[in-house]
Amino acid sequence: MNIILQDAVAKIHDGKNLEGITFNIAADEHWAIVGANGSGKSALGKLICGELKVVSGQCRIPAKAGYVSFEKIDEILETERYNDDSDFLGYVTQGTPVARFILSGSAADEAKLTELARELEFTGILERGIKFLSTGEMRKALICKALLQEPELLVLDEPFDGLDRHSCEVLRTLISRCIGRGIQVILLLNRFSEIAPEITHVAYLKQCRVFRSGTRKEMLDSEALRRFHAFHYTLPDRLPEIDSAQRPEPLPAGAPLVEMKDVKVSYGGKQILSGLSWTVKPREHWKITGPNGSGKSTLLSLVSGDNTQAYANDITLFGRKRGTGETVWDIKKRIGLVSTSLQQDYRVGGSAKMVVVSGFFDSIGVYSDPSPRQLEIAQEWLELLHMDHRAGDTFRELSYGEQRLVLLARAMVKQPDLLILDEPCQGLDDVNREMVLKLVDHLARTGNTQILYVTHHAEDEIPSITNGMELVPAPGGGSTASIS
Repeated sequence: MNIILQDAVAKIHDGKNLEGITFNIAADEHWAIVGANGSGKSALGKLICGELKVVSGQCRIPAKAGYVSFEKIDEILETERYNDDSDFLGYVTQGTPVARFILSGSAADEAKLTELARELEFTGILERGIKFLSTGEMRKALICKALLQEPELLVLDEPFDGLDRHSCEVLRTLISRCIGRGIQVILLLNRFSEIAPEITHVAYLKQCRVFRSGTRKEMLDSEALRRFHAFHYTLPDRLPEIDSAQRPEPLPAGAPLVEMKDVKVSYGGKQILSGLSWTVKPREHWKITGPNGSGKSTLLSLVSGDNTQAYANDITLFGRKRGTGETVWDIKKRIGLVSTSLQQDYRVGGSAKMVVVSGFFDSIGVYSDPSPRQLEIAQEWLELLHMDHRAGDTFRELSYGEQRLVLLARAMVKQPDLLILDEPCQGLDDVNREMVLKLVDHLARTGNTQILYVTHHAEDEIPSITNGMELVPAPGGGSTASIS
């Protein structure tokens, strides 16, 4: 069917609306909607799928639409955590298996699920609990669930973020097959490079309005649009000062920040890491790679102090072996962290500025009065990331990409000994991605911070990172380290 939006107005949250949205999508057209972080792409996707109420104007949309986004994943995992009995029972439960989650509320049978799981190449995780999935695996599960509803329209919000290169190719093939089967597709994207070949039209959003739209060729050939979307970030003359009152004692001279020997981690009988040995020496920066589900986030959680299986392994952090009387706060005071799981967990209220301030306390939320100097430093980091205009806004009202920028400021606010960046550019547009990569590189070259960096995008390079570790299959199952 034709999708018709005529001067549509829809409320995103208090003080922010989609305004005067007008464009028609013919039944044989497939669109990409591109725009900067906070431009309203996700809200427009919800509007087209009937998940956002129209305040005024005309809106004709399909009766059956599937919508997949990072926010949707966050909502599902929050419900899963709410229903988790692990703490009460005293052991880690499996939770909702992937197959049951996908089939819930669907009239589809298991045969259809098996066929679709084979297409998306995740048959091996159908019995695993959804809370144990990687970001990429969870994305595949949600797309599969949407397709089993047999939608007329499929809206995918940043579908390739968090996927390894092979999984991106698998998803591109699936999108092509969906279009071949008569499903209309709309992609909400930050990167022009991710516009699928089958996309016929492109719309560019700016400040919650359709700034420009046209055929794929017209839009991609528009030099004026590319110049508008481009941005060249100027590095600051200096980084904000460090709050000396919060600075931990210097590390022992020459001591490695991380030492792991023959590390093994498993969940529910499934081996995740096996026989992994790795050392991070002073002044080294590392890029960590590996396919979805290989254990990259698990590895980083061993470093950040968030994984209790560290105590069962030979791991030394900042010159001190785990399990010798140190607290998790002794570890966290030396670390800054950005990850999808942190973004999912940051559910407390508060302004963007106070989220940055919480980085001084390594907490989710602020529970003691920050000093005037800490408030000043937090504001300076928001200014460096061009987010100072959102300092007083509620964190949960920010777009996914804007939340990511605030969490980056939170991670860097104390200029820690170790900065852990797990897909830091996930959800960021071209402008903000360039800014973040340059700023992290500047911090690595000019400060005393060492970087551990995970990314699936080869183009998202940080020049100062010269050490590499790839997680590869280990004999007997799980992943181990290949050092380059």
